[in-house]
Amino acid sequence: MRNSFLRKAKTQHTSINILKFLHEEKIVMTTYEFVSPATGKCVPIEAIYDKTLSSKALGDGVAIFPASGEGTVSAPCDCVVSRVSEAKNAVTILDTVRDIEMLLCAEVDSEMHNPKISFCVEPGQTVKTGETLFTCDVDDIRAHGYQVEFPCIITNAPLSSIHVTSGDVIRGESNILSCESVG
Repeated sequence: MRNSFLRKAKTQHTSINILKFLHEEKIVMTTYEFVSPATGKCVPIEAIYDKTLSSKALGDGVAIFPASGEGTVSAPCDCVVSRVSEAKNAVTILDTVRDIEMLLCAEVDSEMHNPKISFCVEPGQTVKTGETLFTCDVDDIRAHGYQVEFPCIITNAPLSSIHVTSGDVIRGESNILSCESVG
């Protein structure tokens, strides 16, 4: 159903035609929202330093430049931990209810050796919204002259649109992403 909707919607040229099509075909749009995994300044993924992530090669999302002393990254939704990277700087989670996969990581300049990152989860673990996934010593990284950011990317998006938040966010309270799914 999603593919046929997308093919038909691409032939439409205006928002009014798309809305009319959705109504006529009785297609339901579902909106999903995710809370901030960290406290700091939220920016669209295009604004970060890492060229692969900012190009959206892995998916769309946001990044959070953490506030001083705010190195805790928590689950933005109820999920299952799919993977913890071998480099111990990223975790992939799956929202099993919505079938949405997200990558959350501590993006630190690769020249910094052994940034202080501690994971609190392991693959297969079920985690509730707001539970800690990993911690990172943000102040230590910055004291060594490096930047740190926490990208949050939807990697399997069969979604019709993703809306991102910009500005100051608080871990577990602020919505950072909303996305719409067809069907």
